[in-house]
Amino acid sequence: MERHIFARLRHRVPVGLGFHPTIRRWAACASAAALGLLTAAAASAQEAGCSEPFMARIQAEYQAIGSFSGRFAQEDRQADGSVVRAAGEIAYVRPGRMRWDYEPPHEQLVVTDGQSVWLFDPLLDNVTVQPLEDVTQGTPLSFLLGVGNLQEDFTCRPLTRPTPDDGLAYLELVPREKIPTLDFLQIGVTPGGAALETLLIHDTQGNVREMRLIGLRRGVTFPPGFFTFTITDEMEVISK
Repeated sequence: MERHIFARLRHRVPVGLGFHPTIRRWAACASAAALGLLTAAAASAQEAGCSEPFMARIQAEYQAIGSFSGRFAQEDRQADGSVVRAAGEIAYVRPGRMRWDYEPPHEQLVVTDGQSVWLFDPLLDNVTVQPLEDVTQGTPLSFLLGVGNLQEDFTCRPLTRPTPDDGLAYLELVPREKIPTLDFLQIGVTPGGAALETLLIHDTQGNVREMRLIGLRRGVTFPPGFFTFTITDEMEVISK
């Protein structure tokens, strides 16, 4: 029986990539993680606002990024008041390769080589495989993978929800292509330098995921096979 990667992940990792119930939600989250990186050499989002030149500048910055790595910390605040936290490491190589390593107690691995996406659950010892094109179709992830355009994928608007009182400048982005239950994104950057510090993912049910990226490094070289997954005979394989 076909099972969707992130329909499973939401049960095992409540604050991980599976906070949203579909893989398209992960696509939005992954895209958001890159958006702040694009602003590293731009004026602050607060100063530039939602102008077309600023959005074009972000696009240009993204085109210059070949790879990055770092840590992430996530906090999911659900509408019922519950809070769950997770952390791990993120890595990316242009075009189309990405890896999310979630640490215990929510240990899981999500990795794509540009063709396929693997979700490995070490507790259950199974791996779910899905074509990457099924993930990117109609989602902002195409921008992250180097085939999309920021101004075509998102619209920018004035802030509609309060943001953390952390001294950052925030930019609010709405995906042009509707994604089930995803409402909008907010990215927080340092004023002046505009390096990404925080992103907030709002869904239509009133839940918010806050992700903070820590110690990001550009121009990273990764070992061969870092963005692929080897399936062993002992693993259960679940394909879409």
